[in-house]
Amino acid sequence: MVLKCSGDVSEWRFNGQKISDSTGQIKITIRNINSSFNGRYECISNKNSVPYIRWENIDSIKQYPVIQISQDKIVQCEDGQRVTLQCCSSTDYEVEMMVERNENGHLNPAISDNCKYSYSVQNCERAPGKAELSCKVKNPNLQGFGYSSEKVMLTFKNEEFDCRDGNFGAGNDGDVAHGDCEGDEIGNVTAKCSGTTSNWEEQENKCVLIVIQELEEESQILSAETLPMFVEKLNNITLENEEKITNSTANIKSIVTILNNIANTSKDFTISGEVIEGFINISSIIVSNSTFNTWGELNDVNKTTRNVSASFLGSIEVIVRALQRDTSFETGTDIIQLRQTFVNSSYSDTLGTNSSAAIFIPEKGNITITTITFSTLNNVLPARNSSDNDSSLSNSINAVVVLLQVNDTISNISLSFDLINETLGNPQCVFWNFELFDGFGGWDSFGCELTSFVNNTVTCECNHTTSFSILMSPSIPPGIKLLLDFITYIGVGISLASLIICLIIEGVIWKSMTRNDTSYMRHVCVVNVAVSLLIADIWFIIGAAISDYQSVAVGPCTAATFFIHFFYLAMFFWMLVSALLLFYRTVMVLSQMSRSTMLAIAFSLGYGAPLIIAVVTVAATAGGGGYIRENQICWLNWNETKALLAFVIPALTIVAINLLVMIVVLFKMLKRGVGNTTQNNDRHTLVVLARCVTILTPLFGLTWGFGIGIMAAPEAIGLHVVFAVLNSLQGFFILVFGTLLDSKIREALTGRWRVPSSDSGGTRSTTAGTSSTILDFFRRIQRRNVHNVSGLGSGSAVNSGTGTSGSYSVTDTFGNT
Repeated sequence: MVLKCSGDVSEWRFNGQKISDSTGQIKITIRNINSSFNGRYECISNKNSVPYIRWENIDSIKQYPVIQISQDKIVQCEDGQRVTLQCCSSTDYEVEMMVERNENGHLNPAISDNCKYSYSVQNCERAPGKAELSCKVKNPNLQGFGYSSEKVMLTFKNEEFDCRDGNFGAGNDGDVAHGDCEGDEIGNVTAKCSGTTSNWEEQENKCVLIVIQELEEESQILSAETLPMFVEKLNNITLENEEKITNSTANIKSIVTILNNIANTSKDFTISGEVIEGFINISSIIVSNSTFNTWGELNDVNKTTRNVSASFLGSIEVIVRALQRDTSFETGTDIIQLRQTFVNSSYSDTLGTNSSAAIFIPEKGNITITTITFSTLNNVLPARNSSDNDSSLSNSINAVVVLLQVNDTISNISLSFDLINETLGNPQCVFWNFELFDGFGGWDSFGCELTSFVNNTVTCECNHTTSFSILMSPSIPPGIKLLLDFITYIGVGISLASLIICLIIEGVIWKSMTRNDTSYMRHVCVVNVAVSLLIADIWFIIGAAISDYQSVAVGPCTAATFFIHFFYLAMFFWMLVSALLLFYRTVMVLSQMSRSTMLAIAFSLGYGAPLIIAVVTVAATAGGGGYIRENQICWLNWNETKALLAFVIPALTIVAINLLVMIVVLFKMLKRGVGNTTQNNDRHTLVVLARCVTILTPLFGLTWGFGIGIMAAPEAIGLHVVFAVLNSLQGFFILVFGTLLDSKIREALTGRWRVPSSDSGGTRSTTAGTSSTILDFFRRIQRRNVHNVSGLGSGSAVNSGTGTSGSYSVTDTFGNT
C-alpha cells in the first residue's frame, strides 16, 4: 500500500501511533499488509508553525482467502455412484471447482450446491485412473497468486476395499486417510481403516475455525502499529467462539501459535496495558477448567503436540518482558492475575484471588517485580518432572503456579503455596524447565528447596547457581548440584590463577627460550592457548552474572555467548596449530618456512577460523531467536537450532586430527629417532611438544566425550562430576603440562639456564618431565640415535582445551508438586 501526502510532511501516524521510518516522507510504502492495516492514517505537516493534520480512514483491505477443499482420496470405482467434494472460501471471496485432469473420463460434470460439488462416476472398466481438480478464486486479478487456488486428487480403482466412506474414501485394514472438516472449520480429520468393523476410525481432528486460521496467518506479519487492534480482534473472536475453542485441540494449538507470534512481535518495543490485558483474557479462556480434557490430549506423550503447553507458558514469559518496567501495574481475570510492582526495599505480597500464594524477597534496591499467578495451570502443564523419566502418573500439580520476573540479580526468593489437595504428600518445590525432555519441558527442582511444610502450606526458597556441566545438559540431578557448584567455583579459581601464572612465567623467560623458530612458535602457541582460555573464562563469569537475572537480557547474553564461543574455539584451534607445528618439524624435515610465514598461518588459523565459525553461527541462528538458550543460560542453543554443534563439531574434529598427528609423529620418532627426524637444535622442543600433545589431546578429548555422554544420559551423576572436574581445571593442566614440566623453563626460572656446547662425539640429554612411564618413554626417544644436542629450544605446547558451561537457574515459573 502506497500513501502520498503533499506539502512539508513531518510524520505519519496509524491509529494515533507514529509509523516508523516515516519522518519527512511525502510518500510511504507499507509492505505485507493484511486486514489489520485497516484504520485511520494521518499525515502531519506544519503551516506557519501550526500542526496541520490530514487523514483518511481505510477499511477496504481484505485478508488472504482461506480455501476449504476436500482431501486427496481413493475411490472404489462403480459406474453411477456419486463423489461429493468441498470447495469453499471465506466470505470475502467467491470460488469454484474446476476439473484440471480427468483420466479415462471417470468424472461427469458436477452438480453444485453452495460449497458442495457432486460428480457422477463412469467408465470404471478403464480404471485405474486419476482426476485432478482445483478450487479457485473467481476474481481473475488474483488467479496469478499462489493463495488463489487449492488442489485435490482422486484415484479411481476397480477393486474391493475393507473400508468405504464418502469422506475418507476407500482403504484396506491399517490404511490411514484424511477427511474433510465441516461447516466453518478448515483442516482435516485423520482416520484409520479397521478391517474388523469395516469402518474408518477417527485418530486425530485438526479442524480449526476459519476465523482462527485467518488470524494465525495474519499474526505472522504484525507490527507495533497493528498489534493493539489485532489483540482486540483476537480477544473478541475468542469470546464469541469460546465453547468451540475449549473443546478443540486444533483451535487451542492455533491460538497458542498466535500468542507466540504476538509475544515475539513485542520483543522490539514496549506494549500498552490494553495489549497485555487482552493477552491475559485470551489466555484465561484456553486454560479454563473446561479445557482439562483438551489439554490432556495435547500433552499425550505419544503426540507431537506435547510441547504446546510449554510454548504457551513461554509466550507469557516473553510478552511480560515488554511491559514498561518503572511503573506499577495490575490486571487479570479470575484465573490469571498479573501484578507489576516497583519497589526500593524488601518485598512481600500475597498472590492469587484467594491469597493462595505469597512471595518474599529480602534484598533491597530499586527493582521491578512482575508476578503472574495461574490458578488453573494444572489443567495445562503436565506433572512430569526431571526425576520420573517423563512420567506424570506419580505426580500432580498441587498448588497455583507463579510466574516471576525481576529486572535485577536476586539471590534468594521465598514462595509459599497453599495446597489444593490436602490428602497428597511428599511435596516438592519445582520450576518449569523448558529444556527438559528434548525441549518438551518439565518440572525441575534444581535451585529450589522446601524449607517448611506446616498446616498444608509449603514454603520454598530458590536461588541461582552456575555449573559448567549445564552447558552440555541442563538436567543436572538435584542431589549433586551443590557438589558441582563447589567443583566449579574452586576449579575455575584454580584455572584462572594458573593461567595468570603461566603468562607471567612466559613473560619472564620469553627472551631466553625463543632463540630458534621452533621454540619461538611453541611458546607463541602456549601463550595464545592460555590467553584464549583466560578470556573465555572471564566471559563465562560475565555470562553467569547476566544469566542470574530473572529475565535474561538477550542482547548482553548474545554478546557473552559469542565471545565465549569464539575464545574457546580459538583455544582449540591453537591446539591444532601446536600439532601441525610438531608435524611440520618432525615429518617435513627438509622444508624451511620463515618465522613470519609461520606466524601468519598460525594467527590465521588460531583466530581467523574461530571468528568465521562464530560469526556464521550467530548470523544463521540469531534472527529467529535460536542462538542462545533464552530464559536459561548464556550459551549456544541446542533444542531449536542445534547451534551448540558449531562448537562441539570443530572441537572434537581438532581432537581427532591431533591424535592422528601424534600417531604419525610417534611412528616417525620410533622408526628413526628424534635426532634423525629433526634438526638438532629443535630436538628438545619437539620432544616436549610431543609429550604435551600426547597427554593433553586424549585428556581433553575424554573431557568432551564425557560432555557428549551427559547429553545422552543427563541423569548420570558420575558423568556430571567427572566432566565438571576436568572442564574447570583446564588452566591448571596448561600450566603443568605446558610450562612447569619443561626442565629448561625451570632452569631459566632458577637462574641455572645455560647453553650447552655442541659435541658431535658426546651426548647430553636433558630430561623434560617427571619419572612417570610416559615421560620416561619420551626420554628414551630423546636419547635414541642422538649425535648433537642443542639447548636453544625449550617449552611445550598445550594442544587442547575445553568449553565451559553455565547453568543459571532462571526460576521464572514456580509450582509445587
